[in-house]
Parts: sequence; C-alpha cells; structure tokens
Amino acid sequence: MKKYLIFLFAFLISAQAFALELQDAKDQGLVGETNSGFVAPITSSPSSEVRKLVATVNQQRKASYKRISVSHGLSPSEVGRLAYKKAVDKTRLVITTKIVRVNG
Repeated sequence: MKKYLIFLFAFLISAQAFALELQDAKDQGLVGETNSGFVAPITSSPSSEVRKLVATVNQQRKASYKRISVSHGLSPSEVGRLAYKKAVDKTRLVITTKIVRVNG
C-alpha cells in the first residue's frame, strides 16, 4: 500500500509539472488549442522543445480520447471536439472572473 501511495504521489507531481509546462507555453503564445481537442504550435517555426511538448500532449490526449470514446459510445474525434468546447468555456470563465475582480 505504501508503494502504491508513493507511486500515486509521484505521478500527481509529474502530471502537475507537465501541466504547468503546457500552461506556460500557452501563456507565452507558443501553443494553442485546436477545435479538434489537440494543441498546436502558434508560430510557423516552433522550437524543438515546443514541438516535443505538442507531440507529447497530443499523444496523451489521443489515448485519453480513445479510452473515453469507448466508454461513452462516441468517436475519438467527437470526444476531442467536446474537450475543445470545455477548454474554451473554461477559458471564458477565467477571463470573466479576472474582469470582475479588476472591476469589482
């Protein structure tokens, strides 16, 4: 049980670090969300680090979309489009919250 908890803790930390890396790339305008639920570089000649990040994120998302699609009776592309919509809605919520805090 102790080994399981250590593994879970390590996984959560690494996932969190990865998420921050993706968010940093988004904040810097290096990558963005596509309407298919994947990320893509925004610049025409991205660095190798950005290309690697995009490939890794998209590989993980593709596996997740496939797993979710099987359990919900959808196609992976439908899951991707739903994920994109959720990301856009979440972004709008964050922007709205920031505007309210600045004005309120």
